[in-house]
Amino acid sequence: MDKDSRYNQIQDELTKLFKDVQPEQMQLANRIIQRIAFMHVTLEDLEEDIKANGTYEQTKTRPHKIRERPVVKTYNAMIKNYNATIKQLVNRLSTQKNDEADDELLVFLSKYR
Repeated sequence: MDKDSRYNQIQDELTKLFKDVQPEQMQLANRIIQRIAFMHVTLEDLEEDIKANGTYEQTKTRPHKIRERPVVKTYNAMIKNYNATIKQLVNRLSTQKNDEADDELLVFLSKYR
């Protein structure tokens, strides 16, 4: 599946999870959902790269020295932001919907892990 299809699929699934949210809250939530979908697709791609190429590489200037690959640093920073953004999305919901949304969000996330 291409990136746009994956992005749209994740965005659609997240939007469905929050279909009962009040319209004014949903306007804000949609922006957050877009960020989550982007980060989710990017994280999947980064994970594939890390699986294929590992977390460390030998430096070109000093062959006996290894370093963490830049893609790993990017992944680590983005996963923190991804988790914070999901928390922000859940916090945008009304308090009565939080428990239900948390459960549905966990189900969604577990499908992609």
